[in-house]
Amino acid sequence: MTAQLLAVMLCSLAVSWAVTRSSIPFLRRRGLVDEPNNRSSHAVPTPRGGGVGLLAGVAVALVVGAAIDLPQLRWEVLVGCGLIAGYGLIDDFRGGLSVGTRLLTQCIASALVIYPAGGLPYLPLPPPLQAETGILAMPLGMLWLVAVCNIYNFLDGIDGLAGLQGAIAGLSLAFLAPGDSLSVAGVGIAGGCVGFIAHNWHPARVFMGDIGSATLGFLLAALPLQLEKGLRGDAVFFTILCLWFFLSDGVFTILRRLLRGETIWHPHRSHLYQRLVKAGLRHDQVSLRVGIAAGALAIMALASVKFGSPVSLWRVQAAALIAFATYWHCTVSIERSTRPYTMAK
Repeated sequence: MTAQLLAVMLCSLAVSWAVTRSSIPFLRRRGLVDEPNNRSSHAVPTPRGGGVGLLAGVAVALVVGAAIDLPQLRWEVLVGCGLIAGYGLIDDFRGGLSVGTRLLTQCIASALVIYPAGGLPYLPLPPPLQAETGILAMPLGMLWLVAVCNIYNFLDGIDGLAGLQGAIAGLSLAFLAPGDSLSVAGVGIAGGCVGFIAHNWHPARVFMGDIGSATLGFLLAALPLQLEKGLRGDAVFFTILCLWFFLSDGVFTILRRLLRGETIWHPHRSHLYQRLVKAGLRHDQVSLRVGIAAGALAIMALASVKFGSPVSLWRVQAAALIAFATYWHCTVSIERSTRPYTMAK
């Protein structure tokens, strides 16, 4: 990492830490507090909307990067993130906005990013499955952005988890394309997330809120689409691996709830990380374990993409599948081991 990128990351970290800290009393005064209920994973009333500090850090990183002539993101990505952040801010402050309005906003923001970029021309799979998408390039690109935006929001449910995942993915994307706009945005995201985690680690003093989680997910999904068309398939594949424990848990839980006839957008506590907390693990125990596994997989993914051989890509994909199976097995095992204690209690 160059001295310039390190300076950008430190600026993001400092601004994120300061703005998040100063926002906590303001959010409390405005009554923007999440009260615990039977679907919550927290036990103490906690302010929401602290993601504004994280985004402030990312914004400052981009401004500093521009000031020292580092590559910048395209304007449509910034506008798209602005739409997602604006919707999230309204939802955090007012609440009660409809699912349809949320999806419409996400689709508009996604279209702004996808159509100038030309969509997702190749499937994000290892060779020989990396086929051209043809007329599906645009719809698949929009599906990718909307899906990651929502899943990241769903997985922001315990202290430290979303911030730690964001730091890992942001730093990984910075190493994927050094010297590109991804590197500037990536270190900005990493710094912003670390600054936010200082106030969000268990026990959290503030929550990210929709303004933070949805925008962060959207930005991470949009970054690989900044690369040339021929590189996007590998870049999206890499991003999937960097976000693997979020995306796999999200997709698995959504499918599981659909099979049970449940409404997938209603609040619940059935994600794997939530089940571990219900089984008795602390938030920081779950976040740290998932974060370590995510970091290890991201390092493997970076090495595989840099190495470039189909065999290495298939190996890291196999490792990801085994990692999720292990995650699920451990969750079930812990639930079974604590069930007798819970019943007796």
